[in-house]
Amino acid sequence: MTDQKQCAKLKNIKCFLFDMDGTINLGNTLIPGMDVFFQKLRAAERDFYLVTNNSSKGHEHYVEKMGRMGIQVTRDNVLISSDAFVYYMQQLRPAARLFVLGTEQLKKTIREAGFTITTTLEEGTDFVVVGFDMSLNYETLTIACRLIDRGVPYVATHPDVRCPIEGGEFIPDCGAMIELIKTATGKAPQQILGKPYHYMIDVITSRTGYKREEIAMVGDRLSTDIAFGLNNGVLSILVLTGEATLADVEHGSIKPDIILDHASELADYF
Repeated sequence: MTDQKQCAKLKNIKCFLFDMDGTINLGNTLIPGMDVFFQKLRAAERDFYLVTNNSSKGHEHYVEKMGRMGIQVTRDNVLISSDAFVYYMQQLRPAARLFVLGTEQLKKTIREAGFTITTTLEEGTDFVVVGFDMSLNYETLTIACRLIDRGVPYVATHPDVRCPIEGGEFIPDCGAMIELIKTATGKAPQQILGKPYHYMIDVITSRTGYKREEIAMVGDRLSTDIAFGLNNGVLSILVLTGEATLADVEHGSIKPDIILDHASELADYF
């Protein structure tokens, strides 16, 4: 199914980045075999991160969720688009005052990074932050749009328009909120973080010192996971346990470096 020359590159991978839903788990159920795979991953002394665009949740949420399914990870194994935002903003303006459209978990991450969160029009806001705000209300949306109208730039944590939920349904995600604000103000975000953009790779290379050819992205979605790998010079590995199918690859423009039926097959190349 995949060029063996590409598979040979897996022997040189020191750090694997895993999407979660569709790759490791389906909702709250572990994909069969992934518990054994992570045992082999650790035995092979390979580093890994669980990578998600979902900025509505904090690190502890994913540590606990994986733990309930039998995969023991630490906070340091979890990389969220909010981490990419913090990395970006600390370089741009480390003492920025931010008006945040986001959950309390996102605000906690931002506060812990040393930023001040504003809540009114009059406090002197440097940037508006648009996250996946599952607590969004009209008052905060109005303040955000008024600030943007006044010339305050805004940054979004990630571009996903829809978030999958149980039963194969979807709810509006951060990308839908970006479009709402863009329609209301006529202005686009100054920057969008998260997959498929480079900021999460920048976080990993700065933390670990790994070169991009030593990193691989494993996921089930072409437009985010695989595009993330291809756009950023890391090995892209599509698994067929989630969203994308072989037909999607055949008829689409995004072509992964490697296609596997199941992420556990990676262990064959350690």
